[in-house]
Amino acid sequence: MEDWDISDVNTGSASEMLTVDGMSYSFGELEFETEQKLREKYPALQDAWDHYNNVKKMCEAKEQEDEV
Repeated sequence: MEDWDISDVNTGSASEMLTVDGMSYSFGELEFETEQKLREKYPALQDAWDHYNNVKKMCEAKEQEDEV
């Protein structure tokens, strides 16, 4: 996972920049609110978001086990 680079961007508002394999994505306050509204409007999107977070937590737990 050495290709992951997450850093904060100081723009005066809540914002985060994510770079994966050379592609950059910016998540600011407006994008967060828009995504949240879409998840409320589309239950399938919320289900996918929940599934992603569950899988992410399992992977993080596995990584912690592997470190010990």
